[in-house]
Amino acid sequence: MSLRDKILAAKDIETELVPIPQWGVTVEVRGMTGRQRTILLQDTIDSRGRANLEKLYPRLVILSTFDPETGEPVFQEGDADAIAEKSSGAIEAITKVAQRLSGLDQAEAAKNSETAQSDSSVSA
Repeated sequence: MSLRDKILAAKDIETELVPIPQWGVTVEVRGMTGRQRTILLQDTIDSRGRANLEKLYPRLVILSTFDPETGEPVFQEGDADAIAEKSSGAIEAITKVAQRLSGLDQAEAAKNSETAQSDSSVSA
């Protein structure tokens, strides 16, 4: 088997069971695919590199939360507003794991956001 074939055949999406005491459940959080990550960032990062957290966190929960018994997604795209009204602690628990499994570095995103804000204030 060629290296290419090995890479393409690899089961490389990491998962983790995450207890959510606020909801009385345990969910499976999965890392995103490269395509999902790109779409998420395109939809939630503005032209100056700042994240719209009001959109980012619910979308990340939707893309990454699965029923550990069935493997099915827990939420649908239309659930974003309802998720945004749920416990911030529950949302944080899911998004922290989803970010880690998906290679989204929260510190780097904050740094980019600060740089974009600084750049815009210098040119104003």
